[in-house]
Amino acid sequence: MNNLVSVIVPVYNRAHLVSEAIQSILSQTYESVEIIIINDGSTDGSLSILRDYERKFPEQIRVIDQPNQGQIIARNNGVKIAQGKYIAFLDSDDIWLERKLERQMSLFGPGVGLVYSGTEIINEEGKTIRVEPADENMSGNIYPQLLVKNRMTGGTVVVTAEALKRVGVFSTDFRAAENWDLWLRICKVYQARVVTDPLIKYRVHSNNMSGDTQLMLEAKLKIIEKHCNMESKDPDIARYSRLAHADYHYREGLNYFAKAQYRFARREFFSVLGFSILYEDTWLRLARSLLGERGNRLLRGLK
Repeated sequence: MNNLVSVIVPVYNRAHLVSEAIQSILSQTYESVEIIIINDGSTDGSLSILRDYERKFPEQIRVIDQPNQGQIIARNNGVKIAQGKYIAFLDSDDIWLERKLERQMSLFGPGVGLVYSGTEIINEEGKTIRVEPADENMSGNIYPQLLVKNRMTGGTVVVTAEALKRVGVFSTDFRAAENWDLWLRICKVYQARVVTDPLIKYRVHSNNMSGDTQLMLEAKLKIIEKHCNMESKDPDIARYSRLAHADYHYREGLNYFAKAQYRFARREFFSVLGFSILYEDTWLRLARSLLGERGNRLLRGLK
């Protein structure tokens, strides 16, 4: 089927949440969908739930059971057997809004390799914490801007199978930010389109990898080393590569500042200025890091 979307869902010990994720795919107003669920060695009864869905929807759902190998390999194994012209991803603890695919599929056209959307952040109980609309300007050739920070929650993204065939799948070289790496590889050679409205409910909880600050900083540095080129002849790539370095040091500075390690924070904020003289609130952060623990304690007391 020319417009078939293959939805890849890796599952590891999500017996209490996975049904909600699957139902959100089955409820899509866009009907040409196959669901490939990879049980990644679950030990909590998830597989039994998945097999029940497979029996109820044999034409639409396929379950692959594998020993635990991690989310990256699980997704890649799903991509290998996908039949769709388009590939979408959903984590087993997140939820799609019912018009998600319908609204995105209409944006694909010649030269477009990726379509994403805004995100609604929910807590473990499913209550909305905040809504994060996507930036309407992050459409078209977004590769240079994407070097600075990832703008896409993985579950919002739909890509073409052609794009994955050309640039490859998720890299196992990454412990985190493998999504960002793949979006960069796609956006380097294809256009992106965006639905600014949130089309997914992204669940925040203690197991989210994005909550591991040090891991994400290491991943960000790996992205910079792989993709950024401050000497590029393309002025946009050179400029945004410098901003990517600035953002990395800014995030490192914030991390040290939050731990009251002001000397290390100061070093990082000075590094930011070497790449961008007016990045975010670096000057203010630098001034506060010069105040030390006593000065910052006083400032907090004045608020």
